Amino acid sequence: MKISISPILLLFCCTLLFIGCGEDKKPPKKKAKVEKSQSKPKPKKATTIPTTKSGVQSSEMDPEKLEAAEKLIAATSEEDVAAVDAKKNYKKFCTSCHGFKGNAKINAATDLTKLKSSLTRKVAQIYFGKGVMTPFKGIMEDAEIIAVAKYIETLKK
Repeated sequence: MKISISPILLLFCCTLLFIGCGEDKKPPKKKAKVEKSQSKPKPKKATTIPTTKSGVQSSEMDPEKLEAAEKLIAATSEEDVAAVDAKKNYKKFCTSCHGFKGNAKINAATDLTKLKSSLTRKVAQIYFGKGVMTPFKGIMEDAEIIAVAKYIETLKK
């Protein structure tokens, strides 16, 4: 007599066995509290994001970052920027939060169709990041960052 078991049934049984194995264990005991004098102080956050009274992130940008963005723009040739497929890079790196049209606002992303900031500010934000936005320094080349910042201008309504 030959017995055959379907792979799905076998997977289901193994899953039940795996889940059932952990039920007999007791939860780990909590560690005893350490006196405050012995505990190490928690490190402070390096930077904080400026917010308005309503809790919304403000549009302030560190002047040093703006200055670095200006230098980046000045040091990058127009030919290098023109050679970049900015739309392709935007789709690759930006659409997951901003959407194809720039107005998706996923993960609290800015609506790029209503953005009225300068090229320098856009380059600084892409290069250094801001809030939950990823800094693209080292991910994209300088010319690619500038090209994407210029491409964002075309998304305005």
